[in-house]
Amino acid sequence: MFMNLLYFSVSNSNLSVCWEKLMRKIIDFLRDKSGNIAVTAVIAMLPIMASVAAAVDWSAFSRQKSFVQQSLDAAALATAKELYSIGENNDDALEVYAQKFFEANVESRINLSSLVFDFHIRHGDTSVEPPVPTTIELTAVLDYPTVFAPVMGIDQIKADLSSQISVGNRSVEIALVMDNSGSMKNNSRLSIMKSTTKGLVEAIFKAGSFSEIDEPVRFSVVPFAGMVNVGSNNESENWMDTKGWSSIHHENFNWGTYQTSNSTQFQYLNGTSGAPVTGFREQISGSWEWLTRLDVYDMINENWSGCVEMRPWPYNTTDDVTSSNLGYSIVQSAFNTSGNPPSFGNGADALFVPTFAPDNPDNKFRKKKNNGSYTKKNDDDSYQNNYISDFNLKGGAKFGVNETVNPGNFVKSGFNPNQKNSTNQINRQSWMFKYQNGTVSNGLGSNKGPNKYCTIPAITELTITETTVTDAIDAMQANGITNIQQGLTWGWRTLSDNAPFTGGRENGNGRNMKYIILLTDGNNYYPTDGGSDTPNLTGYGAWAYARADQNRWIEGLTSSDLAGTIYEYTTFDTTPESSGDSEKIMNAHTLQSCNNAKADGISIFTIAFDVSDGSSVKELLNACAGTGIEEGVQIVKHGEFYYDVDGDNLDDAMSAIAAQIGDLRIIR
Repeated sequence: MFMNLLYFSVSNSNLSVCWEKLMRKIIDFLRDKSGNIAVTAVIAMLPIMASVAAAVDWSAFSRQKSFVQQSLDAAALATAKELYSIGENNDDALEVYAQKFFEANVESRINLSSLVFDFHIRHGDTSVEPPVPTTIELTAVLDYPTVFAPVMGIDQIKADLSSQISVGNRSVEIALVMDNSGSMKNNSRLSIMKSTTKGLVEAIFKAGSFSEIDEPVRFSVVPFAGMVNVGSNNESENWMDTKGWSSIHHENFNWGTYQTSNSTQFQYLNGTSGAPVTGFREQISGSWEWLTRLDVYDMINENWSGCVEMRPWPYNTTDDVTSSNLGYSIVQSAFNTSGNPPSFGNGADALFVPTFAPDNPDNKFRKKKNNGSYTKKNDDDSYQNNYISDFNLKGGAKFGVNETVNPGNFVKSGFNPNQKNSTNQINRQSWMFKYQNGTVSNGLGSNKGPNKYCTIPAITELTITETTVTDAIDAMQANGITNIQQGLTWGWRTLSDNAPFTGGRENGNGRNMKYIILLTDGNNYYPTDGGSDTPNLTGYGAWAYARADQNRWIEGLTSSDLAGTIYEYTTFDTTPESSGDSEKIMNAHTLQSCNNAKADGISIFTIAFDVSDGSSVKELLNACAGTGIEEGVQIVKHGEFYYDVDGDNLDDAMSAIAAQIGDLRIIR
């Protein structure tokens, strides 16, 4: 009987019924004549009964209190967003909106007569007209009528609840990393991306207009395709490899074939003639000048368009940089040829190298006949970036097989350009005298010549001017292939306070948030250009060629390098000849870059836009997306970071991202 008295269920909807059952059990117990301890038992049970009554009431009250607090928080966030929509100086309308939103949430579970709601909005500098709102506060007094506790003299339990939203209490820096590859022409993707992205920009700048922080909203714009254009105006910056010191700078150049009237005017540093060097200079008018890719552009009267290669690992996945102003010996002593991070400082491989797609070998070669004349023979391999005759020397002289040409002190002995084998084709590709001749095919641009695949507009650095951002979006054009990692890493670099672009606020500023919004319509793709039919294995791209003597793709792809990622146990082809092989390698490097950026405090939104089901990029983008980390703590506590949408739903995704970035912290 005693256990039956204590054990029954209670819910908010049947407290009165439970009370009646309890009293009935108590009366039945008191009427029971079977024992002689009824009075004593009842007296002993009174404290227990009171405790049970109080616990039941307190439990029901706590549930109601928690629900009211959640409803206040939701209403406060919604009201902050409404503030952005209706604008300032509309306090009365905001109060009506907040109360309706709050009551709509709570009335299904709580009697509104037990609640007293209030709304407050505080402003900053009241000398400004209209005054700028700084805080929205919603309060509610919950008056809970007890059911059981009146036996203890407690008729009501009250709670004072509040939720505050601080508006304009933080700044944001956002990199728009947008796919400009050729496939964006399809299904009006480019125009849809432009319009929806401009809508996001407008919404976030509008949200920032309520802030009292200086420059609350900054955007950068990073168009990407197969490469990223950092701006040709930056060719002399000290973070560029302006002196040819990087280990990759002289790939595809054999400076031993450079024509000069005096061989003592040349110096090789950390290299030899015919081999990759980390420094090569020429004495001009008594002064030693470093020879670089930009000099080769000048030889053929072409301008560098502004694209840069992927740096050797790990620098291709980081925001690290060095300065050529440190001097050759310091930069080179920090360089670690094993491909691992140097023990101190950042070495020459942390410099950025201008792209230069070399002139491919002619598809015909010159052969000297017995009578001393020359004929042309077809080559087996088909190259797609041939823009200079291989056999023109400086000044227009020509040469053929087994012929020694000695203009000045230049000696061409030892070369046999007519043999149709890999070694001699690569030799022909690396000859320097053909560039010195200065005669190139007409119509060079992004589809042929040294700037091949540099198809996109230059980066727009962080700016506070909305029209600068929207103009950069309007200037985008669909052309080229897809290298997501290039876009992502340069988006990250635009948000940094380190070189190359120093416009970002310093990390660790709790009032500043950094975001990348990355959109692509397809997989990573590296140019083939008939490469599998040539010794280069691939076409020229941001990673140069995949052939074994200069393949830097395979660095950083061990299981330990990729530990904890979706590619940890992936097997990679170290000499990728197919787009599928290169795609896997590019995906792994991209995800490393994503994780490094997030560890640097960058929160990443990714959008798979009109991407086919089963595409590997969806898995990559899902793994890439997420909150930034600062001191081991997630910066963004909630939200959706990965979006898989078609053309009809991109606007919804952009609106959701804008809302998340515009969401303001609940203070308490």
